[in-house]
Amino acid sequence: MEQKDPKILIIGLGQIGYHNAEYMTRLGLNVEGFDLERSAIQRALNAEVIRREAKAFTGYDYYLICVSTHDPMNMAQPSFNSLLEIAERLEQEGEEGGLVSIESTVAKGISNQVHSILGHRLHVAHVPHRFYSEDKKEHGVRQLRVLGGCKYCCTLEALNFYAAILNIPVHTVKSVELAELSKIIENSHRFLEIAFAEELKMFCDNEGLDFEELQGAINSKWNIKILEARNGIGGHCLPKDTQMFFSLAKNILPFSTVAAAIQSDKLYQTFVSKREDFQVIFPNNYISQKKLATN
Repeated sequence: MEQKDPKILIIGLGQIGYHNAEYMTRLGLNVEGFDLERSAIQRALNAEVIRREAKAFTGYDYYLICVSTHDPMNMAQPSFNSLLEIAERLEQEGEEGGLVSIESTVAKGISNQVHSILGHRLHVAHVPHRFYSEDKKEHGVRQLRVLGGCKYCCTLEALNFYAAILNIPVHTVKSVELAELSKIIENSHRFLEIAFAEELKMFCDNEGLDFEELQGAINSKWNIKILEARNGIGGHCLPKDTQMFFSLAKNILPFSTVAAAIQSDKLYQTFVSKREDFQVIFPNNYISQKKLATN
């Protein structure tokens, strides 16, 4: 049943947490925030997307975990230390019967690990965040989301929160593991698409062909979309999430398209940043003999 004035705590006020807070505050909900970074708290307070900074985790109905899940020293590598530390604190301070929704991207098994730490004092669900900053109206916080709970009761609590209170459409799955995998495989698929475009760009340069013209010709077919080849796959979401899936799948098959895509992207980044290094790798190809000679 929908609560009259639910208290919501957003833990982590980076991009995910900030936009969640912004959306929920605009709905008139009671939203408070927590972050170890003083600047993140101040930004949220200045923009009035949270009512106040939380000093403790007691007294809330809903907890949204929106912390980063990459290694601070290597953005392309996953790390769940911060998330699990929050779970330990919630075990001590979290309101019994409350909902913990993990919106951070996690590997298979992490949500159940959080559930185990909490001892089912609180419900736990995974609702991986989706957000596209260039089109917040159609693809902002309020877009179709995948939802999976650690237990059936967790799924029901999360469904009530997202569908009834937040008015966010959801696609429910039978297990929390499916929800976890949905996000990392979404991004792994995107990684593969970009890596193929990069490979095609290197092929075109090697053959003396216009990549953009070939791309346009291919994309004239209604169900094909070759992506742009820019400067390599950067940021932390795509590399980190692809690494998570690769770590799960690498021992299943003797060959991996994901492993090949990771290596292809590394080669492409060398190609675009240091043409002379690429010449050393492939000293006899068209690029080194023709293209690079003109640079």
